[in-house]
Order: sequence, then structure tokens, then C-alpha cells
Amino acid sequence: MKKPLFIFLTAIVFLYMKTVYAGDGYCSLASGPSTASYDLSNMNITNPADNVPGSIIPDKTLSTGVQNATMTCECTGGPYRYIWIWGDTTLSNPQSDGDYLYHDVPGNDYLQVGVKVYTKDGYLSVPFGPIHNSSPKKQYYCNTGFNLSLGGNNTGGTIQVSVRIKKSLVGQTIINNVLVASTYWSMGDTGGTTHGPIATTNIYLNGVVTVPQNCIINAGTQVVVDLGSVYASDLKVQGQMPTNYTPKEIKIPIQCNDISATANLTMRIEGTPSADVPDAIQSDNKDVGVIVTDEHNVPLTPNNSSRVVPFKLDDSYRSNVILYAYPVGTTGNPPQEGLFTTLAYLRVDFS
Repeated sequence: MKKPLFIFLTAIVFLYMKTVYAGDGYCSLASGPSTASYDLSNMNITNPADNVPGSIIPDKTLSTGVQNATMTCECTGGPYRYIWIWGDTTLSNPQSDGDYLYHDVPGNDYLQVGVKVYTKDGYLSVPFGPIHNSSPKKQYYCNTGFNLSLGGNNTGGTIQVSVRIKKSLVGQTIINNVLVASTYWSMGDTGGTTHGPIATTNIYLNGVVTVPQNCIINAGTQVVVDLGSVYASDLKVQGQMPTNYTPKEIKIPIQCNDISATANLTMRIEGTPSADVPDAIQSDNKDVGVIVTDEHNVPLTPNNSSRVVPFKLDDSYRSNVILYAYPVGTTGNPPQEGLFTTLAYLRVDFS
């Protein structure tokens, strides 16, 4: 009798633990973001051909002193092999030129700035990231403080800065303690897709760009205009010139040097506009403003680069610009009786 043959098969199953890579470890310094303040000093543009949109002032490499800080990364899992650096900026209007990405300087119509931060991969134009640290051998633990070196060649401690001309300028323009970039750190094996909300280092920039070409308005002194006396009741109609009022003529002498007599020069007004009548400059009386116009009675809206008065220079690099001014009611309410004053700035541009 044949005996059945039994074959026993033993199944061996190998179970592998799936590795989960994380990049959600946003990091911050225990002492809060550090500040790296850089000074470009005075940058002179001596060649008029360089004072044109798109011209680039030679870049500078700047460094800060080294300091140590403690950083903690809020995350789960780990330990992780890498920490990652990011560079970012809140500046607007990015424009690529060469190996820099330039952004507008807030409050400055004339300049753009490009910033590169030194990393293990060299100088990288902001924004960038994530870039991991060079050694994967070290282990980093979540929610545990570890030392981080700031300054020198670390996390925003060395930068390259390039300044680009956005609009031709006269005289000087200033970069005054502008936050141009920030560095961030994260922890994880992949770096994640975004950095956290808290910067490690905030990078501020100061500097002055000077062009020998300049214009002086009214010999550098104030232009004082007496608007005369008006009845409070004549200012109760919002935005309307008082009845039977004659606008006051303002003759503004201008002296320029090293500027071609054929240059396209313009003058405009800067000041605090009325919230209710945007064409008017607000006075220290909440119900009263002052409107300044050109010779054709067109208002020079404060801080509006399209509302300008063009003018030409004579052979002595001189000119006289004629403006007119009159008071208006801004709220529709009869103003409080008494003196009122308003302050504005005259600005010359050329292209």
C-alpha cells in the first residue's frame, strides 16, 4: 500500500518596519531670533551712465562676529540625521538679474536689493531652502536644546549684498535698517516643504547711495506759504475751495548741478494725505486740508508719483516751478476756529 507523502512548507515572513521620514520639526532659539545688522556705508555713483534703471552697484561681502546659542526643534519621532537651513524674505516684487534675486526696498522708489546667505553649498540667493547640514552622522532630538553657532559663516552670519537701481535718483537715497532677509531652521530627514514661523536670524541692512548730481530747492530752506484768513463756514463743504478764494501762488526756485539741461526733471509732493480727501494734505486741524496744484489747477496728490510737475533747467542749471495752494474742508464739518498748519515735502526726480 502506498503511503501518502506529506510535504510541510514553512512560510517565513520577514516583516520590515517602514521608515517614516519627517520634516515637521520647526526650530527656534531659546533667546528668540538673533539680529544681524549690516552697513553698506556710502555707495557713490560717479558715472551718470550708471544712474539708470537696471544698473547694479558692485556687491559686498559682509560678516558678523560669532556667538553661540541654544536651539530647540518642536517635532515628534526621531532622532533625526539632519537639521535644515532656509533663507526667506518679506520684500516684494522679485526680479532675477544674474545670480541674484532682487526685491524692492520698502519706502524707497529708487533701489532694489539682492541678498545671498552663506551656507555649506556656498552663497545662495534668498529665498532658498531647505539645505541640510554637512554631516549626517550626528543625531538631533526633538524638543531638546542643542548648541548652534551664529555669526561668522553660520546661519546668516556672512552675506553678500547687491544693490540695483530701480529708478534714476538725484542726490542721496537711504536704506534705513530694512529687514531684507531671515534664516530659519527645521529638523527632519527630508527638510519638509516649508520653514517654521519663527526666524533664527533676522538680517537688517543700512546704507546710503549718493549721486553727485543733485538739486537744491529754495536754497535748502523751508518754503513758507501764508494761506490767509477764511471763514470756518466756508470750509464745511468737503473738498471744496472756499467761496471767492484766490489760490496762493508758490514760486519755488531750484538750483541743480552736474545735470544735463535736457534732463527730464519733475517735482512732486510728499506728505500725509487726508483720509477723506486724498488730494489734500492733512493739517493739524482734523477738518482742514490743503490742496497743492500745478499751473493748470491739477492737484498734486500727496505721495503719487504720477501727479508731478515737469520742468527744465536753463543754462545755469536753474529753474522756477510755480505751484498754487488753497485750503479745503476735509470732513464736511465746520472746523474749529484758529490757526492751522500743514507740512509737506517737495521732491525732485529725473529720468
